Amino acid sequence: MFAIPLFPMTSAHSQQTPLTAGELLEITALKAHLKALENGEIVIMNRPETEDSNELNVIMTVLVPAPLDVTLDTLQRQSKAENGTGILAIGKIQGSTPLEIEQAFAPVTFTAEEKEEVRRMMTIEASDQCNFSIEEIKLINRKAEALKGKQIDGPAAIEAMSTAMRDVLKNRYLSYHSEGLGGLAPYRFRPDKQVAPSVKLSEATEAMRLLRERFPEYYACLRYYPVKKGTTYAHQFYWAKQSESNRPLFLLKHWILDVRPDYALIAERRFYLSHSLNSLQVVIGCLPHGDSTLVVLLNQTFTEKVNMTIGKTIAKAIGHREVEKNIRPIFENLRTALSRDS
Repeated sequence: MFAIPLFPMTSAHSQQTPLTAGELLEITALKAHLKALENGEIVIMNRPETEDSNELNVIMTVLVPAPLDVTLDTLQRQSKAENGTGILAIGKIQGSTPLEIEQAFAPVTFTAEEKEEVRRMMTIEASDQCNFSIEEIKLINRKAEALKGKQIDGPAAIEAMSTAMRDVLKNRYLSYHSEGLGGLAPYRFRPDKQVAPSVKLSEATEAMRLLRERFPEYYACLRYYPVKKGTTYAHQFYWAKQSESNRPLFLLKHWILDVRPDYALIAERRFYLSHSLNSLQVVIGCLPHGDSTLVVLLNQTFTEKVNMTIGKTIAKAIGHREVEKNIRPIFENLRTALSRDS
């Protein structure tokens, strides 16, 4: 579940609002849906014209009857629960010493009920069932080799594969933290096929024309982190474990927040997922609209799986349903909490 971490509002860099809600409605063609928005409906617009063969592009919008500060406060308070759909565990990554990093990832583990996933890792090879680089596959294989003669889903195997997953997450976090998108190792799907999530995330960010033109500093931070971090933006990192397709999914995410008195931008970049999607990047914009707040989410989800085992059209339809399943609750909860009738 997408959750907003807690950050204070800042008034630094006082400037003219780069974009108004009225302009955004006009630019995105959401103006045609204004009546529905004013009626409290959640408007979803698919954007197939901007999609390539492995991209899903969706705009989701709601107009909440509350000012910007109240809307942001509600989003922030709702994030405290950390009990979103499918979430099994989540941890904040902070500190920079080796000990602090080890402690941040120490809770990453498989449980006895997740023997099937442990068995899959114990016999891992390059395939689209898991997102691992060639070096990560070698690391996992070495740990599995050390357990020869023992049950591949017993306690020793569970601990070994938990350690392997901790190492994968820790190393990927450290690479991204120091090198940004350039530090993301490609996934090995077959001996002759690998996929680089950095390429799609770079292209996705560069395709955000509105962000690039109207919020250039924020765009530069999102595209060129850590070279360009922004002086007033809040950065947070998390690992999370959730249930996806009846499998435990581990992921790493980077939050970039720019919260001002007259607008807010909140980006979540899931720069590593252990299976399922290759990567996921979401940007939420919150803009005042009269005495209400327009909340707009642009969701870009990438996966090489859309044209592998089933037809692309069918796969995209499934992908869009998954996007709505994971993202729509944010807007439903926000609308319910701030309904004028509540």
